[in-house]
Amino acid sequence: MEKYTKQKLLGSGGFAKVYLAIDTTTDKQYAMKCMDIAQMCAEDCENEIKVFQEISHLSHPNIVKYEASFINRYKRECVIIMEYCGGKEYNKI
Repeated sequence: MEKYTKQKLLGSGGFAKVYLAIDTTTDKQYAMKCMDIAQMCAEDCENEIKVFQEISHLSHPNIVKYEASFINRYKRECVIIMEYCGGKEYNKI
């Protein structure tokens, strides 16, 4: 988690928030989806990560690129790091 620093909230939904994050080693911007583990079962968290890992090999302008994922047990979050596309920010995701 130390590799990525949250900058600002981009949007939120029922069990997840998405932040603009910076890779501290490259200064590159990413979208960081943080899901509250307390509001989901372990299987849901694992399935969410698997979906992103399965599409990580796809390359298309309309598909957000997957970068990394991990479980932050200290903050009780399931975290997915993906391409930051910029543009319009939304309140619900």
